[in-house]
Amino acid sequence: MLTAKETKNLFSEYLGDASEETLQKLYEYYALIEQENQKYNLTGFYNEKLIKEGLIESILIFKAIEKEVLNLENKQVLDIGSGAGFPILPFFIYNPSFTLTIYEPQQKRVTFLNLVIEKLGLKNIAVKKIRAEESNEIQYFDFISARAVSELKNLAEITHKLAKINGTFCFLKSHNYEAEIANASWIKNKLNLKFKTLKLGSFFSIENVLVYYQKIQKTPEDIPRKWAQIIKNNLK
Repeated sequence: MLTAKETKNLFSEYLGDASEETLQKLYEYYALIEQENQKYNLTGFYNEKLIKEGLIESILIFKAIEKEVLNLENKQVLDIGSGAGFPILPFFIYNPSFTLTIYEPQQKRVTFLNLVIEKLGLKNIAVKKIRAEESNEIQYFDFISARAVSELKNLAEITHKLAKINGTFCFLKSHNYEAEIANASWIKNKLNLKFKTLKLGSFFSIENVLVYYQKIQKTPEDIPRKWAQIIKNNLK
């Protein structure tokens, strides 16, 4: 495990505008991940790789989102299946200018995320043990994100009802994004979605591509379908 000084130096190298208070909170978050990772698997990243490809890359991704897709200030933001918190939580620690809700169905991860909230004294954030398709927070969120949770067609279907009209969806993908877009043709037509892509490139080792779009119509009553039907095929 890296020391506080080593950790803060890495953050400062890539995030030169971060305050000492922010650097301290990011270090405490990193330390909690290392600590709890010894009890159960939160992430496969450790040490410098965890700081760079977990925390720093997460912040850089959302800085690009704010620049190119949507400024999150004063927005209601939902992240689906955050796990250890990547990529939304590091950015929220870095820039807590919005209200954050996290849906995470696994209890051990919910427990960990709540531990982070408590230890870091974070405000305007809630973690809920729920799946997106089960939620009743209809037309509530301005921005919905997810990373490595499920295929695009599934994410588009289970989250659509949760966003306000004109709300933005932004899903982090990698080199297979074109295949996922092609495989999402049924739900794209059903919900009148217009997918856009933004290639962020590789900050460290992983190729990052954003697939994003807006909600332009009310969600049909038959969407989302049952999860078993969603993952079985693209058609009813």
